[in-house]
Amino acid sequence: MYNVKSILSGGIAQVLAGSVLISLVGIFLKILVVDYALPVLVVVFWRNLFVCIALLAGLKFFKPKLILVSRNNLFILVFYGFLLALMNGIWGGSVYFNGAGVATVLIYLSVPLTVLGQWLLGGGKPSVRLIPSIVLCLVGCAVVCGIQGVSDFALAPVGMFLGLLSGVFYAGYALLGRECALRGLNAFTVLMYIFGFSSFFMLIINIFSNGMVPGAVASPAQMLLPGMPFKVWGLILTLAMGPTMMGWLLINMSLSKLTPSIANILLTTDPMVTALVAIPVLNEIMTAMQWAGCFLITGGVMLLGRRN
Repeated sequence: MYNVKSILSGGIAQVLAGSVLISLVGIFLKILVVDYALPVLVVVFWRNLFVCIALLAGLKFFKPKLILVSRNNLFILVFYGFLLALMNGIWGGSVYFNGAGVATVLIYLSVPLTVLGQWLLGGGKPSVRLIPSIVLCLVGCAVVCGIQGVSDFALAPVGMFLGLLSGVFYAGYALLGRECALRGLNAFTVLMYIFGFSSFFMLIINIFSNGMVPGAVASPAQMLLPGMPFKVWGLILTLAMGPTMMGWLLINMSLSKLTPSIANILLTTDPMVTALVAIPVLNEIMTAMQWAGCFLITGGVMLLGRRN
């Protein structure tokens, strides 16, 4: 007989571990984009392609039966991959127009959107007991990201639109992950397909953007990163195999145990962990307010744990 509480605890542990790994993505991207001046959407293309190839090779060797999916499931995986590509692209645009701090807060508006979406899709009426956790985590996230007041959100219309849209797509990612889990699709299979399709769509965006999309290449020839040292390829490969693949595997695996709303609330720990990791890795310093934000996020997660 299954212990429901232990299953939920296992799901929470998977999301938190995945969040720790995902938090390293920002560190890698900052090094690649700032130190090596790489277009962020090109880095995302190669990262996603490497994830797909690694998972395909692993499944081919260990579980070849998991590679094949039904036509109905293939359709949802294509859409899932398209959503992931759009989320990556729109997130890049939001960072470009709004700055990293505001863009991060706006994408985590996906938390209430996920709760609402889960309800509308028949996942049950959301509990008011979630509200304290959502508020603490979102306020903590804003403080950690350096938001000092409402004036920081005085954005250009395009920036606000992209920021809010990134939250919509992030919520959609969680809801589709849950749908795949309910269909019994293996997390390794899901990630192989969605990162493969995402890399294809990201390639299209880069090639045909003509320099109009922030973070994309100015010309198709730049997709091959000519003249880049092997160290750069090593960083991209490490980003793909470590934080991205392992992090999202843990998160997608948790969606068979947790609702998308719970998982998204827990993922607000990502900015906190990124800020903490940046202290020894990038020699950055956290302010007293940012430390306070960390305590708010921790409190929100603890409340969520008590609820379960």
